[in-house]
Amino acid sequence: MSGLAPASQRAFHELLDLLREIGDTHFTPQRGVIEEGTAAEGFRYLLHLLAAGCEHHLEGDPDRPMFTRVVSPQRKVLGDNPDAIYFWTRVRGDRSYRIRGAIGGAAYTSFTVHGRDAAGGSMERVVADVSDRDLAIGADGRYEIVLSPEPAVGNWLRLEPDATSLVTRHYFERAESVAADPDVSIALRIEPIDPPTAPPPLDDAALAARLRALAAYLRANTLGMPAPAEAPAYPFVSRTPNVLPRPSSFRAAGTATLGAVDIHYAMAPYLLQPDEALVMEGRLPPCRFANVMLWNMHMQTLEYRFHRTSLNRRQMSLAPDGSFRVVIAHRDPGVPDWLDTEGHRLGTVFWRILLPESPPEEIRSRVVRLDELATAP
Repeated sequence: MSGLAPASQRAFHELLDLLREIGDTHFTPQRGVIEEGTAAEGFRYLLHLLAAGCEHHLEGDPDRPMFTRVVSPQRKVLGDNPDAIYFWTRVRGDRSYRIRGAIGGAAYTSFTVHGRDAAGGSMERVVADVSDRDLAIGADGRYEIVLSPEPAVGNWLRLEPDATSLVTRHYFERAESVAADPDVSIALRIEPIDPPTAPPPLDDAALAARLRALAAYLRANTLGMPAPAEAPAYPFVSRTPNVLPRPSSFRAAGTATLGAVDIHYAMAPYLLQPDEALVMEGRLPPCRFANVMLWNMHMQTLEYRFHRTSLNRRQMSLAPDGSFRVVIAHRDPGVPDWLDTEGHRLGTVFWRILLPESPPEEIRSRVVRLDELATAP
């Protein structure tokens, strides 16, 4: 390398080579990519992942943390959610921090500290977590939380030596999905309890290290992920198209991931021809929050700002006992709770049930012809 910053130049070229490798090899039928649109979405996903990785690994500073949005309508990674606003920041296990925030009308608020993924990706174990069930919250909805290795008085989250990130979740059940509303803001900030000095000027070695951390994040969340047929058998994930598993939680499965510990999930691929519909029926138990959505094969929500591709409880036509009937189809079948595939023959349906008061029931599903839907039992 002949540049003035040879280490950075080398790491940058490695990043370019990785992006080319992912683009040339990753978006294949073996990974569920069977349509032109889904392949195009794959390249968009890679760029969304790059944008998220730049914020977290290129610019994230655990000595001077700052909350940033994980996902938005313009940046969809790691299974985004139209009914939630998520933030993350870098932290260190040997530092202490103070969070100040406000509930702001959220149906659920939580904070989860994660330990480092050895591969540099998102399979980060849960170090500690706390939700609004356990927080002391003022009459005005405001709260403070201390993060530190040693116990603190009041709201406290434990940090362990490998702590690397903090994820916050703010769920809302509204007629308009919160992630689509640009006027919604969350009062939230984090600061070190012992203020650090100003950071040193960026140098060649520091930027090279950050670029390699960014590349590890990209690799771990693309080439490092198993193909759908080879993925670990989690109880909340079905590999059978159009058949949902009984909802269960990440906590019960002991899974190291960024998923929330208080939520029961159910996930399955759907595979539908143009004249078919998938009917899902069941009953939601009393719970803090519930929704269902459609993802493409890259775990990105379909375009919920412009099409009905997700439903929370407020948006569903529920019976008094919580019973539902949700239909997935390529065109409007004339039923109240229709999820629009936007033409994706193959995609993913994903349910969330948060803090259920009783174990969630099985979600029954069956494929019917669209022209039979109105009379299907």
